[in-house]
Amino acid sequence: MKLRNTLVAASLALGAMGSAYADSFASAILDINNFRLLHSSGVPFSTADFDTLTGTNDAHATASLNGVFANGAQSFGILSGLNPDVPHQCVGVPCPAKPENDFTPFPFPPPAPGTFGYADQQLTGSTITIGMAPAGARATTRADASLQVDGVASGNSDVGTSTTFSFTLAAADTMTFSFDGTPFTQAWVDAAASPTTNANARLSWSVNIIDTATGTTVFSYAPAELNALSNVSRTDGAPGTSTYNPGTLAFSATTPLLSADVVYQITIQHNTLANALQQRVPEPASLAIFGIGLLGMTAVARRRKS
Repeated sequence: MKLRNTLVAASLALGAMGSAYADSFASAILDINNFRLLHSSGVPFSTADFDTLTGTNDAHATASLNGVFANGAQSFGILSGLNPDVPHQCVGVPCPAKPENDFTPFPFPPPAPGTFGYADQQLTGSTITIGMAPAGARATTRADASLQVDGVASGNSDVGTSTTFSFTLAAADTMTFSFDGTPFTQAWVDAAASPTTNANARLSWSVNIIDTATGTTVFSYAPAELNALSNVSRTDGAPGTSTYNPGTLAFSATTPLLSADVVYQITIQHNTLANALQQRVPEPASLAIFGIGLLGMTAVARRRKS
């Protein structure tokens, strides 16, 4: 009878065990606008300035929550007149978390806006003049991870746009990359968070040109404002909010002189990433109660054996 009572007490203690948990949220948004490739004269390049020109615009958007993924991808030739516009991807609640191609930040947390992974992408225009369409591309991506649950949860979002093309110039010239960039990252962890809770958001953007015959990099540009400076994070050990929101920034970078008889390859990478994690952890008081119950069970069992 005593053993049964002890078992019941231990079971009740286990059922009553609470958990320490808290919200976490991460968001990364990057808007690259009026992106153009310019001659040394300042005039945008056009298709007539290349002896050869081939390549693709690729894009992907991936959202996940607790190992469940939603993926989308598109790819089009740079001269096709088509651009990737991957439908927004979402796992969780609410889904969709935002309307299609809505790249505005969520209202300032707290609280987290739900429990989901969310991703969206859009590319419009062209970096060079094609036909009658003037140069000026806009590439926008967003990645969000939001957790508002009691339990083990992980939300992720990874979005990117990549433009790669090979070319030979009709005449030697420099090439200037000119554009405006609006980066935004935010990470938030509730002050009541317990191990293990974290939120991370980051951006990456770069352009590289290689000589395809030698594999040599002839130009590389990765501004800190769109890379390292944009990385933000928060943990249960340092709760609160970190936000990177410098507004719209102007960027410009010029290559060395590019020869007319060399095949070059340009790769432009544009990525956003957000991750949030929180893990249910029994509260110390609940663990103590459960421990006492187990000790009682052990003691009774020993007395019965003796």
